[in-house]
Amino acid sequence: MRFRDRVAIVTGGGGGIGLAVAEGLLAEGAKVAVIDVKPRPAAYDDHGDAILYAEADLADPAAIARIVADATARFGPVNHLANVAGVAMWGRDGSVVDMDLAHWRTTLDINLDAIVHLVRAVVPSMRGATPASMVHVASVVGVRSMDNAMVDGPLDAYQVSKASVISLSRSLAISLGADRIRSNTVSPGSIWTPMTDGIYADPARVERMAARTPLHRVGRPEDVADACLFLLSDAADFITGVDLPVDGGLLAKLV
Repeated sequence: MRFRDRVAIVTGGGGGIGLAVAEGLLAEGAKVAVIDVKPRPAAYDDHGDAILYAEADLADPAAIARIVADATARFGPVNHLANVAGVAMWGRDGSVVDMDLAHWRTTLDINLDAIVHLVRAVVPSMRGATPASMVHVASVVGVRSMDNAMVDGPLDAYQVSKASVISLSRSLAISLGADRIRSNTVSPGSIWTPMTDGIYADPARVERMAARTPLHRVGRPEDVADACLFLLSDAADFITGVDLPVDGGLLAKLV
């Protein structure tokens, strides 16, 4: 088991990619603290004392600090952090020229600032743990601007937030390297999750997303979770500061 007796914190573990990451860690022996605004899924019921589930607003730094303190008191120093939580405000995101800046702020609060708060809360504990690693879920639109087949028009807040996550992770990889703390990102392409259920309810959109992807399908939460688990694991011990696309070859096609 890759994560036997390790301690991990996962955000966004109430469903989708975050749930897949948390379940993967639990299945491989980790003790996991999950933070999500959503209620606890029944999927965690069989994991007993190995799971700590906290409902909280990730835009609240005090709540994050409190949950991290609870997790370390219960499980010990944190080995792994997976920042998976994110929002995409379909229909409300758009061009910064005329979008409601309240939607800009909400997107940045969850997609970027929450990661800052988690890192600030977790790193002091990670410095006492060996090994230590973190992974942050970004997006292919944070790597390269492109027409988004999911919606009509730009998603400036989402794109900027995800590009910033990649940049932040690279900076963390450098600044935390001396502490042997690794930081990497995963950039999903088209992934079918509860957050995108409404979009993929349209078969024509599913077909369009699959058609532009070299592997000719949309991704699953497990596709992204597997990449996250690899980057968190000892198999990636000499990998830090990288972004790993999980996009079915989309970025390769666009180069």
